[in-house]
Amino acid sequence: MAERNPRAHVWSAAERAVLNAAVEAAPSVHNARPWTFAVREDVAELRRHPVDLLDEHDPLGRDRELSMGTALTNLLLAVEHLGLVPDVHEVAEPGCDRTITTVTAVHRTHPGQEAERRFAAIEHRRSYRGTFPGRQLSPAERTSLGAAAGLARGETHWITDTAEAHAVARSLGYAARVMQDDDAYQRELAHWIVHEDEPGGQEPESGIAESSLGRRGLPAVGLVTDRTRLPDETLLAARFEHDSVLVLCSTGDTADDHERIGRALELVWLEATSRGIAASVMTQPLRLREVRTALAEELELDGFPHILMRFGHEA
Repeated sequence: MAERNPRAHVWSAAERAVLNAAVEAAPSVHNARPWTFAVREDVAELRRHPVDLLDEHDPLGRDRELSMGTALTNLLLAVEHLGLVPDVHEVAEPGCDRTITTVTAVHRTHPGQEAERRFAAIEHRRSYRGTFPGRQLSPAERTSLGAAAGLARGETHWITDTAEAHAVARSLGYAARVMQDDDAYQRELAHWIVHEDEPGGQEPESGIAESSLGRRGLPAVGLVTDRTRLPDETLLAARFEHDSVLVLCSTGDTADDHERIGRALELVWLEATSRGIAASVMTQPLRLREVRTALAEELELDGFPHILMRFGHEA
């Protein structure tokens, strides 16, 4: 570990609580939180943590790295909310090829309105899997959300026309059929589904609440179970034309790229939440290499697609 900076800010108990709450609220694959987080004296540490029963959903670890990115985004927003400038370092973890993300702070700052708005949205962010009966996003709203990602030109792409909507519908329809017929995948997914009628009836700390699963139409293709009613692709394409769908991609396909896209994902999601815009995220279909390849070709993307984000107004 790097030597301690004597000027580094020492976190108080109240500040530790703020940092912990922000990281705990970050979205993650199946709400599994594939990380451990600790704050000691002047250092906040975010470490990768192995999670069992994700081999079928996330065979390459892409979603776990995306999850690390969302946790880091929330952590940095919390540090700035506390009036400090975060200093981020990647430190090699002894005995393995993983790294530990450490965050310290030396300088004070006044958090900007944008950062404060996004920090305040952390506790309100949720995944909305229903249909969007309200008005479509305006061009200005799309521009603001795209800019919030902070990605390079070509790494964000809005679905904008009928041909693109049909291309995405074909790919998602194909993925839904493949995943529904994949027994190993379905067994793994069943492990993560939490039935609210079980004793306790509490919001699950990890896993997916059964009530949040879509059963038909566009919301259903993001998470396909053996009981999902697969949508007609023509109707699916029509929904894509009505909804606002953003593709997040990267020019590279390394673990660092995946974490970076995860950070962008959370920034966009929090920006949407702060503006009263509902959102949901799809990564499950992109576990299939042929789906990623087809989307990259048919949407003429500059890189590798990792996430489909769906936005709209609830009413």
